[in-house]
Amino acid sequence: MTRCIQCGKEAPFCLCDECTAASDIEQLCIKVLSYDGSTELHPLWSEIRNSLGSADNFKYIAFALSDGLPSPRKEFIRVLSLMSKEGYVSKASRPWFYEIYKSIRDNDRLSMGEKCLLDGIALHAFSGDYQYEKAEKTVSRALSSNCIPWQVYKNIAEFYSITRRYDMADRFLQEAYQKHIGNECAVSSLNMTAKKKDDRKKRAAEGKKEYLPNPEENKDEIRKRYIDFLSSIGIEAALPVSSTKKIPKDQYPEPIEIKESSFSSFVAFDLETTGISTTYDNIIEIGAVKVVDGEVIDTQELCFQEFVYPMDSRKILPEITELTGITPDDVRQARKIQEVLPDFMRFVGDNVLVGFNCMTFDSRFMVRAGRHSNTIIRNYYFDVMHYASQFKDILGVETVNGRVKLEVLPEKLNIPNPRAHRALADALTTARIYLKLKSMEVKPENQSISELLSDIDDWV
Repeated sequence: MTRCIQCGKEAPFCLCDECTAASDIEQLCIKVLSYDGSTELHPLWSEIRNSLGSADNFKYIAFALSDGLPSPRKEFIRVLSLMSKEGYVSKASRPWFYEIYKSIRDNDRLSMGEKCLLDGIALHAFSGDYQYEKAEKTVSRALSSNCIPWQVYKNIAEFYSITRRYDMADRFLQEAYQKHIGNECAVSSLNMTAKKKDDRKKRAAEGKKEYLPNPEENKDEIRKRYIDFLSSIGIEAALPVSSTKKIPKDQYPEPIEIKESSFSSFVAFDLETTGISTTYDNIIEIGAVKVVDGEVIDTQELCFQEFVYPMDSRKILPEITELTGITPDDVRQARKIQEVLPDFMRFVGDNVLVGFNCMTFDSRFMVRAGRHSNTIIRNYYFDVMHYASQFKDILGVETVNGRVKLEVLPEKLNIPNPRAHRALADALTTARIYLKLKSMEVKPENQSISELLSDIDDWV
């Protein structure tokens, strides 16, 4: 037996017969859908929701209650019960939603705002299923309303962003902020959409490869469909030329380490990965900075930073997100290493690759990435961890198994790193550590560490 959500009595359904007769079912459904317990206290509903395990399960009560409503109110309430706060339905629910959308969208018993919300959900679904022409038409329908929910603005901005119309995405985001500025949930979600748009817009401005759909199946067909759609709206684009040929392990050169610090121009780099196994884990971010004649200039032209979709669709575990701040959403639309690594090596050129613990860790990931992307890496590596061990007594740092840890050096050398465990920030830190240590080589042996750092702080 279940409990009646109105009176709390046991009932074969979520409403007893007496409460069913006395209730406005549609209004009750709307209250159930909007209940979160933070702005209003309903002890009975909170108890029922807790017994169901989650707020989403509580929303399904509205789905069941709507059975007694006439069409199209029943179907609309059911769509709301399956809709996320951000305005979309899950991939599994899309076929059902398409049927409902087609059958009720033009019904006169729906308000313009309700029709617009359905259009916004449909837009997200069509776009997610790579039906770009249908998505484009749905945008026009949604914009015919004079009452556009924030979720629809968000989905329109996201669609314009992934179809490389960044100025249009900007326009609708700004309009959404103006109309929904007092809604904290809306502003937070719009901020996330704006960040993704800004990242894509930045890549376009830098001449880097832009967004491409990255489905697990029928990738070539879907990407061609995407490129054809861009062409139809006047945006020139081409499919990336890449080789999927994998270089056999026994034919790939081993990383070569140099130990002489005789260079002042180099590329400092760092990788973030799904774990520490160089055999099974994958790169999820590459960050690098190009240092010229001993000068670190972190401009866009001299920096490289890009998320990477992990090979074999390997998941980002919560502990990796906690350590790095990188979430599955960050890499979901990212390019694969087969596309990213060639661009990265063009950025590196003939420079020495300078990393921290790179001979044990990063270079091994680079070898595996090179094999899978058919890219031979012949650059020399310089490991700052090995180099720093020469200065452990001068710096007064302890070693673990003979190794100096990266975490202790920035503080000892007065080098700030506010975003540790992010690839570009760690690459910049590594570059500055190398340059400071290199400067210390030529100082008198009896000079104190504080004097050394004082002398070279302005030079680096």
